[in-house]
Amino acid sequence: MRDGVGLYDLTSMGKYLVQGRDAEAVLQHLCTNDLAVADGSVVYTPLCNARGGFESDITVTRLGRERFLLVTAAGTAVRDFDYIQRHIPAEAICTITDVTHALAMLAVMGPQSRDLLQSLSDEDLSNATFPYGTAREIDLGYARPLALRMSYVGELGWELYFPTNFALPLFDALMEAGRPLGLKLVGMQAVNSLRLETGYRHWESDITPDDNPYVAGLGFGVKLDKGDFIGREALMALKEAPRARRLTTFTLDDPE
Repeated sequence: MRDGVGLYDLTSMGKYLVQGRDAEAVLQHLCTNDLAVADGSVVYTPLCNARGGFESDITVTRLGRERFLLVTAAGTAVRDFDYIQRHIPAEAICTITDVTHALAMLAVMGPQSRDLLQSLSDEDLSNATFPYGTAREIDLGYARPLALRMSYVGELGWELYFPTNFALPLFDALMEAGRPLGLKLVGMQAVNSLRLETGYRHWESDITPDDNPYVAGLGFGVKLDKGDFIGREALMALKEAPRARRLTTFTLDDPE
């Protein structure tokens, strides 16, 4: 994936639809980042407790005025669903639906990922029309997936979300089109290694309820000026407080 193109399957990631008239307000109260964004925007955001510590970190894609797709780690899918559901006020016009098993997810990553997808689609996948942090449905082979221009491995790439019954034909189409480009199947240990090199965090391994976004180097995902949300008061203090430690990533010039 550093030099060519790789494909990995993360269908196991937790996926929820949050919908309703009050969906934005509910998520704004739960999330530290600002979700009052244009349709088709993808936002990374921590979910913090009252102490400013991580309860989770997720990506939120705004599908429409009252529809959001939330994606979280496979290992915390049940926990995160329960956490979000418990924080939806009884009077709110808002629902959360677990669509984890309804949607498959294939990730196409690497410098040649655009070439591969472009060979199967008439959509314009250029930076100008499909920048990082955006999402839209595209025709691709035998399916019409929701394509998210996101990456957990630090390379150019797209996450493709689509009904599970299209998984096999779309996988076959990608493998066939990718053969001339040297497409490789990528395992999760490689994905984990690459996300570490990129400096991306993993809940429970790197960040826990005892860590806050500023210690974790994820302060960009906190918008203190967007209005009230869980943990805001604590995070305002933590932002200005001296830090005894900070999670960071470094490389060695000499591995020995």
